Amino acid sequence: MKSQYFAMGLLLASAGVIAQEIGVKGGSDFFAAAINSQKTAPGLQYGIEYVNAKHQSELVDANLGYGVAMGALRIIPRVGVFWAELNHDKSSSFGANAGIRAMAPLPQANHTWLYLDFSMSPNVGNYNLEHLHQFEAGIYYQPAHWLTLSSGYRYLGSGLSSNTTHRSVDGLFLGAAWRF
Repeated sequence: MKSQYFAMGLLLASAGVIAQEIGVKGGSDFFAAAINSQKTAPGLQYGIEYVNAKHQSELVDANLGYGVAMGALRIIPRVGVFWAELNHDKSSSFGANAGIRAMAPLPQANHTWLYLDFSMSPNVGNYNLEHLHQFEAGIYYQPAHWLTLSSGYRYLGSGLSSNTTHRSVDGLFLGAAWRF
């Protein structure tokens, strides 16, 4: 598994992809590490994230989107691909997903944004799962030009049939990222 991460890093470096934010976040039932572009700027945005969740669940999610400014509000529709290994079926899954992120600055708090982030992969968009969906809501704060702090709620659910959903992540988190 570690050789796959190394290969992904080499692929991104050879393609000329330069990260603008490298960070971690975690809660009582998950740990995540991510490389992202600037989330609050309009234009092309990308991200790749690794999530290690409770019940021996893992997820690697890569996405590409385009941010649109509507006044101070930022709307970022995106598409992506994922690979997941979830404990409830003891096998790997992969597929395509689509999502949207909305970010709004708090007017009285400098460099602070509220955000909602949702993505979903229905049955037709993946292999070996009925569905995969993620939701995140929180506060994104930049106290210095090189530091970003985040806090909020995250949910990651998947299912083998429409009647059952496996919750890999369901709770509060704290995060920090280095910006360059």
